Amino acid sequence: MSCPRCFAKTDQIKHGFTAAGSQRMHCKKCGCRYTPNPQEQGYDEEVRHQALALHLEGLSLRLIGRLLAVNHQTVANWINAYANYLPPDLPPSILELAALDGNLADILALEDE
Repeated sequence: MSCPRCFAKTDQIKHGFTAAGSQRMHCKKCGCRYTPNPQEQGYDEEVRHQALALHLEGLSLRLIGRLLAVNHQTVANWINAYANYLPPDLPPSILELAALDGNLADILALEDE
């Protein structure tokens, strides 16, 4: 393992962990702190797309958060980030279309709890 700043291979010591759980290192020669193998933080893109799909079906942010085990403010942030990519002319009642498909019964039962 070598320092990314001075490229020294000696005098590298462990220096705690990142919030994601990756090992941090410290170079005693130049004082650089670095993570050799960083782990990604955050949620998978699949969970974000599920949250967006549920929002387009008309579910509340808090219910989406409960269903996906994510904070509702995180869901709101994802939806705001995707707002630029949504078509401007969405159908007026996507919730009614989902109800006709019959996929919504279980979700609405959770909302009543």
